[in-house]
Amino acid sequence: MKKTFIFLILFVLNNCSGYEPIFSSKNINFQIDEIIVVSNDKISQKIKRKFNPYLNKNDSKKILNLEIKSSKTINIVGKDEKGDASVFEIVIVSNIKISSENLNTEEFEYTEKFNYNNQSNKFELEQYKQNIETNLINKIFEKLLTQLRTI
Repeated sequence: MKKTFIFLILFVLNNCSGYEPIFSSKNINFQIDEIIVVSNDKISQKIKRKFNPYLNKNDSKKILNLEIKSSKTINIVGKDEKGDASVFEIVIVSNIKISSENLNTEEFEYTEKFNYNNQSNKFELEQYKQNIETNLINKIFEKLLTQLRTI
């Protein structure tokens, strides 16, 4: 019984050796020549920085140009008994225009939302908002990268 269990574990571990991350910069079918940030905001700059591994590798892949315009809004969703804001919603909208070397242009809009509660400690609230913003930007980047792989 022990030998079959050990054999089964070794067999499973041996089969896991072909793991490859989904969002790896290897084996991509495109390269990015230029990224233009229309509105000089932090969100667009963060998205632009995430594309550094995909810039100008000089392969025979599709060459794409990106134009990024992003915005962030924070809305009050709920209030407490005193009328103070208790629940907020952060909305990040990114408009991305993709143009390729053969002059095909496509526009995509990605919207990510997240609701969070107000906190009494304002420092922790700012840290929490920054973490939320980073996570939403990562989601937008992953969706955009998936879209770019299908072009």
